[in-house]
Amino acid sequence: MKKITKTTIVSFGTVALLLGGAGAGYAASNWQGHANMVQTQANLDKLATQLSKDKTSLESAQQELQQAKNTQADLQNQLAQAKSEYKSLQNQYTVDQQQKIQEKIQGIQQAVQAGNDRVAEKQKEIEALNKKVSDLESKLANEKQSYSDMAQAIKDAQDTRDKSDQLVNQYVEK
Repeated sequence: MKKITKTTIVSFGTVALLLGGAGAGYAASNWQGHANMVQTQANLDKLATQLSKDKTSLESAQQELQQAKNTQADLQNQLAQAKSEYKSLQNQYTVDQQQKIQEKIQGIQQAVQAGNDRVAEKQKEIEALNKKVSDLESKLANEKQSYSDMAQAIKDAQDTRDKSDQLVNQYVEK
């Protein structure tokens, strides 16, 4: 009887030590998984904030581009009107007056060119912002996939523990 009692006590002690070690390991693993999920969520929030800022910058740049295009159209209309006036008045004015009109046309042409340059610059800014938004959306998608993979790994670890608990309960404690 004493031999059976000693064997039973040693068996229960061994099982308790094993379960205690496994529990500590599980707790450490669970804590690390939680910390990873919290950090991943923080990263996703940062990416979403940056994406929102970049979309706002893009909208602002698009509005500025539209204003520059409107200014360009106005300047082109003025240029066309000035050219028309030049042709109609060309026969009526002296060489000096024609020179003044020519200078006015050149000034308008320079203003149109400056407007064209601003439009081209804004277009480049918009393309850069579009690329940045696209890159951030890609990063956000990758982070979401990583978060999903991590959540599945934690679920798999929990399922494995549940199965081991079931087996221990089924075969050891009876």
